[in-house]
Amino acid sequence: MKRLTLETLIDRLGRLRHDEVTVPCVQELLADGALDDAALDRFVGVRQDKYARRLVHRSPLFDVMVLTWAPGQFTPVHNHAGNCGWVRLLRGQISEETFKLVPGSALPSAAVCGSVEGKVGRVGLEATGQGVISTVGAVATVDRQRAIHRLGNPAAAGGDVTVTLHVYSLPHDACLAFDPVAHTCERRDMVFDAALA
Repeated sequence: MKRLTLETLIDRLGRLRHDEVTVPCVQELLADGALDDAALDRFVGVRQDKYARRLVHRSPLFDVMVLTWAPGQFTPVHNHAGNCGWVRLLRGQISEETFKLVPGSALPSAAVCGSVEGKVGRVGLEATGQGVISTVGAVATVDRQRAIHRLGNPAAAGGDVTVTLHVYSLPHDACLAFDPVAHTCERRDMVFDAALA
């Protein structure tokens, strides 16, 4: 299998025109070859309190980042603010649960984010799927129709660390985090952890 470096991937993404940024096109680029692990070292590192998010590259069309997950670390149920996303498994395994808004929810669309202040009520979610990706190199996607999900490392304590490569288009700095039990959601500003030396 051919090798894919982070630099090559970023260069290929940078050559795409706005109208070429489609779920299948970026998925194909992200899955094209075995990723060179050496370039990832400065972005891979476990945090004990939550999964780690480290920015690799940001452009007007894309965010590229590496996330590191200790066993049992999960995101909240969240959306992608109307953007598309791709996740490539680099090490370990990644669990994904998907959801959709139920009729009558207070939000007209899963893409709403900027206008939300504090917790908003009457947000009903319905589970639409669940699975675990354990094939290194596999790429999962989120689009505007399948826009609400939860990711995490399903390994038990003492199990393997998970590392994933994420690409988002367009870049975004906030999402909605949902509380399925309380039927509320709130804006969550997303921050990056510092790369390692």
